Amino acid sequence: MNAKWVALQYLKHLKTALFDVFPDRVLAQNLRFRNLHQGQRCFILGSGHSVKEQDLTKLAGEIVMTQNHFHAHEHIKIINPTYHVNVPKYQPREFDDDWREWLRTMDNRLPKETVLFFGKNTKYLVDEMGLFQGRAYYMTHGYRTVAATHAPVNISRSVLAVPTVLTQCLAVAIFMGFQEIYLVGFDLDQAFRMINRESLRFYGQSPITSNKADINLEQGVWLSGEDWINHWSIWRQCNLLKIAAEHQGTRIINATRGGLLDMFERRTYEDIVS
Repeated sequence: MNAKWVALQYLKHLKTALFDVFPDRVLAQNLRFRNLHQGQRCFILGSGHSVKEQDLTKLAGEIVMTQNHFHAHEHIKIINPTYHVNVPKYQPREFDDDWREWLRTMDNRLPKETVLFFGKNTKYLVDEMGLFQGRAYYMTHGYRTVAATHAPVNISRSVLAVPTVLTQCLAVAIFMGFQEIYLVGFDLDQAFRMINRESLRFYGQSPITSNKADINLEQGVWLSGEDWINHWSIWRQCNLLKIAAEHQGTRIINATRGGLLDMFERRTYEDIVS
């Protein structure tokens, strides 16, 4: 981290705080979710390779939050996610057709009752396609990890910039007031390059991770070393989110088989759902 990069992060952090002073009509719709599930538990499902070793059909009847391309899972209809969270759009408009294809796959495979969260910068595509009417909500991500002293979880305002969809999902679940949040399938071990790109996620690749923009982005952060900053950001955000959760009496429990997220209490998935 050089001084110029750090200064830029602080500038972006301040810019987000200034914009947050003004109410946002789109984000204000998220207030309906505040403490909606107080006292309940939920399962957030990641796409790590370990999830193939766990029987997710046991989650039928549970409140489940999936993310990104998890709708490719063979048992998605049985899992029947209540919520589905997507990363904000991070590729230039020349790749919008890939995002349109991705949105169509969500529409085809997710249950018609699933509530979806997108980055606000994806709204124009969702509106253009006329998808998820009455069940699409939006988030703004901007606070920088290096400048953050706490994790903002009020999703009617800006939250932390997203290094991985996990931290976005946690902000949503904490805001909803869940008493227990169980993480499954969040391996986050790609930093060690022991797994090739095609087997990082249980589904291989999605329309937005198989295009040239995503491949070039990954290669760029690997070669520059920025990938290690991203992983530091994930760890820092997870610890800040853990504090935010504990402050309101919420426990975050890692039921992933293996993986690296040791900042959270660990329990065995099979014991939880048996």
